Amino acid sequence: MKVLFVVNVEDLGFEEPLGVSYLSAMCKMNNHSVYAVENSATKIEEKIESVKPDLLAASVLTPSFSYMYETVSRVKDRVDIPTVFGGPHITFFPEIVERKAIDYGFMGEGEEVFTEFLNFLEENKPIDKVDNLVVKNDRDGLTKNRLRPLVRDLDTLPFPDRELFRDYKQFYEADVRSVMASRGCPYRCSYCFNKEYHKLYDGLGPKVRVRSVDNVVDECVELKDIYDAKMIHFFDDIFPFRDDWIEEFADKYSRKVALPFFTNTRFSVCSETYVTSLSRAGCKTLLIGVETGDEELREKVLWRRMSNKMMIEKAKLIQSHGIKIYTQNLVGLPFGSLAKDIETAKLNIDLNADFANAYLCQAYPKTQIEKMAREAGLIDDSYEVGRSFYYPSALKVDNKKDIEKLRVIFATIVNFPMLYKYLHLVLKMPMLPLRIMSSLLHGYKIRTVVLCYKMSMKVFAKNVKMFFMRRINSVFDREAEAK
Repeated sequence: MKVLFVVNVEDLGFEEPLGVSYLSAMCKMNNHSVYAVENSATKIEEKIESVKPDLLAASVLTPSFSYMYETVSRVKDRVDIPTVFGGPHITFFPEIVERKAIDYGFMGEGEEVFTEFLNFLEENKPIDKVDNLVVKNDRDGLTKNRLRPLVRDLDTLPFPDRELFRDYKQFYEADVRSVMASRGCPYRCSYCFNKEYHKLYDGLGPKVRVRSVDNVVDECVELKDIYDAKMIHFFDDIFPFRDDWIEEFADKYSRKVALPFFTNTRFSVCSETYVTSLSRAGCKTLLIGVETGDEELREKVLWRRMSNKMMIEKAKLIQSHGIKIYTQNLVGLPFGSLAKDIETAKLNIDLNADFANAYLCQAYPKTQIEKMAREAGLIDDSYEVGRSFYYPSALKVDNKKDIEKLRVIFATIVNFPMLYKYLHLVLKMPMLPLRIMSSLLHGYKIRTVVLCYKMSMKVFAKNVKMFFMRRINSVFDREAEAK
């Protein structure tokens, strides 16, 4: 069969969509043809005309669902082609398959079940028993099949299909390539879907799985030798922190790959062994969630039990090994306040964060924080999720415009602590100059804190252009203005 994947290219920068790439690799192993196109009705129709696919597929997150569905629906009105949706959004909201423009849906982990689905379609076999499938029926609306157990041995999966995006230079020619050494997160923060994911897959295998070091290293060697990667981004929720694994990884990665990398972690897992091994392997930057400077808010609302003192101590340990810290923070929290968000900026100053990004809290449906906000009357029943966590939040919070301004200048305040004393004056400035200042600092810090490798002037110019062309980085994007 021929499958055409629709991808929100403009939202991704240089980060290739690994989920679709894994699906493509499995499809090709089973002799199916796979193509990719960006989320544009015109371009989708042109691609359909040229490759004649049998199926139009989309993997979507909750924020991007409406945007993706609108495009697919327009195409479906003009072209007779079956459609299938998968990804995190349909996993938690399978009822979206009731919509007119969606023919099939897949919940949960998809490589094995999606390939089986294609095989059955091609062989004209009944698909009604395919695991994870959601499909319309004539009786009661929807049939939701059982979930297949999670893949226990991730080494059995093929490497992501990098050739799928050969026509998209922002991915295919990127110096930085993405790898996932593991799947799953052991934590259940209130603003994340992970608690529901654990519940959904209860009894269906371990939720957190780690590839073997050799398997991860082999993929990185391929990226270095074949795709000329200059840096690796390990896209894990939390980079593996078991002592034996991380020590073996440091030995083999430093010898066979020796490319700088950055990844995500959590202050509480940053032991001396873990940090030393990451440094020895070539880690340049750790992306770490601080979220809020208020300990009570962090524990009772965000469900992250860790102290400010511990974070400051771990930050010193990390930086003593030459690793930079890129923090991630939430402002506009339910039960929070402008004063507490300012405390968050102060904590980042105390952490000596190399870069401190801030996002507006989005209470995504079916998360625990959304439940808390709804019960407290802080969110309307008919609210819509923004396309990005940089965009306005539907949460009802006091001083909302000032909190949005604080989000915009958050990194500037942290990197230039002398401004902290005059924050009340800065918050009175108009939004446009604050956005310009923020975008310039953000771009500079991406280059100096994240992309820590020897970059040619040509690549630098390309990255600058890509950075400022992304909607979320536009200083003139009215959608990103506070409501």
